[in-house]
Amino acid sequence: MTIPARLGRLHDGLTDAGFLIGTLGLFLMVAIYCAEVVARYFLGRPLDWANDSFANILCVSVFAMVPHATRAAAHIEINVLPELVPALRRPLAKLGALAGTVICAFVAWMAWSETLRHMAMGILTEQNHPVPVWWMSVWITWAFAGSALYFLRALTGHAALRPLSFVRPGDVTPQPGGSV
Repeated sequence: MTIPARLGRLHDGLTDAGFLIGTLGLFLMVAIYCAEVVARYFLGRPLDWANDSFANILCVSVFAMVPHATRAAAHIEINVLPELVPALRRPLAKLGALAGTVICAFVAWMAWSETLRHMAMGILTEQNHPVPVWWMSVWITWAFAGSALYFLRALTGHAALRPLSFVRPGDVTPQPGGSV
């Protein structure tokens, strides 16, 4: 296996880890919500940490899942032009992958810069139980960096860089002629 292919498998593995983190986050949000309902309405003692935890876990869960959605081509696609002129399907897919690579890489760089600023300044969330903001903003960097790499892999079109998933094998094969 070539080095780019190994890096691709590493990227896929990290994306699968993000998918599992997002799935665990969803489970935790349901559990916290149920615990809050029981504590508030049946025990008369609301959990003062529940809303804070729910919001933080929601942020992590959403951004942990973004690279998986990009890998599976589950992002929004406006495909009127490729359907009207099928000959443009491949060039438009390449153009979309190029735009996705550039835009996601730029947003990842901006998010990483902000994460470093949050760390340096020690900025905390404005909650009942504050936590460092960088704990959330690092997931924004994760999301856009991972997505940029999937768009870049789609741009190359090399078979060795074709995305794989170890946790959802049938979920990452884009439809023929799709954008990624």
